[in-house]
Amino acid sequence: MARPSGSARAKLASVVKRIGGSAHVQDLWTTVVDTLIGVLPIVGFLLFVQLVILRVPLANPRQIFIGIVCSIVGLTLFSQGLKLGLLPLGEEAGQNLPRAGKMWVVLTVGFIMGYGVTLAEPALHSLGLQVEEYSAGLVTKNVVIHSVAIGVGLAILLGLLKIIFRIPLIAMVGPLYAIAILLALVAPKSIVGPAFDSGGVTTGPVTVPITIAIGVGMANALGGRDPLQDGFGLVTLAVVCPIISVLLVGTIIGYR
Repeated sequence: MARPSGSARAKLASVVKRIGGSAHVQDLWTTVVDTLIGVLPIVGFLLFVQLVILRVPLANPRQIFIGIVCSIVGLTLFSQGLKLGLLPLGEEAGQNLPRAGKMWVVLTVGFIMGYGVTLAEPALHSLGLQVEEYSAGLVTKNVVIHSVAIGVGLAILLGLLKIIFRIPLIAMVGPLYAIAILLALVAPKSIVGPAFDSGGVTTGPVTVPITIAIGVGMANALGGRDPLQDGFGLVTLAVVCPIISVLLVGTIIGYR
């Protein structure tokens, strides 16, 4: 096979140099380094405990190695996808929401966005499966998932109202947690634990970035708003509102 000419090699080297020096490649490399910094220390610590302290050989080192590599690659791609796709999309959506003009349109879109992104949360599906299993099917997986999703949708709706009317965060969070505590006192005891855990699963890798991006984008789009003061706080609402919604559903179903 003929070798490329000198000019062809020069063009190829120029292309490779441009690609290697591009902002996207540099950003990807930064993400790779951050992922390695986050994963390798805990891997090293676990190996140290297993091999040095416990002195027990690994049962399947090849499988473990492949799993660690897959984790690093997956986390890198997911983090890069967040930076390039989900975060800009969420912020752009938040910035464009005020253009709808009508309050009910803004709030409806916010509710649907919160509801939709929650359905994609992996941890929520795991919680739903466990609740369905230990309740013997009385509270199904779909009931848990949609109850939590409705709660997050309401949280985004309240968060948009907070930004629009500049309502202090404590004025919303305080009463909501008071409602959650009161419901926990009257709801069936067996649903209280899953309900409060449902608030934690909404702080996952899908819901949080989009929720923050929507709030910051909305605060930037509205004049006279401080993105740091007015744009943040929606995640807190997205934690407490699902707790309330699941407690209400558990009370209605009478799960014991």
